[in-house]
Amino acid sequence: MAVQVMEAGLDCRKCINEEKEERGCEKDSPIPGYWKFDEFETSRCPVKLITKQSIRLLEAFLHFKQGFLPNAGGWMDQPAKLFEAFEIVETELRKIQEKKDKDNAHK
Repeated sequence: MAVQVMEAGLDCRKCINEEKEERGCEKDSPIPGYWKFDEFETSRCPVKLITKQSIRLLEAFLHFKQGFLPNAGGWMDQPAKLFEAFEIVETELRKIQEKKDKDNAHK
């Protein structure tokens, strides 16, 4: 979900007060299932559901895509968990792009 939120460009600073209630910023939205990402559905703003660890991993992934590794040293100095997380992010981004491509092909 964190990847989808990043791709959607959701930004709490852009929401006005009326939108915050509808979108489930501080408590569940009055509209059940307001947010839908593939099989995931929630009445809370998905930005509020993302953990700090997920945010840090996404930031590390963005730096990685620009050629920077998060830890000093080379590939072998990076934790295996980091690359597992990067693979998950890459897979989710690929799914999002495939869905966009499919949607654009049907237009």
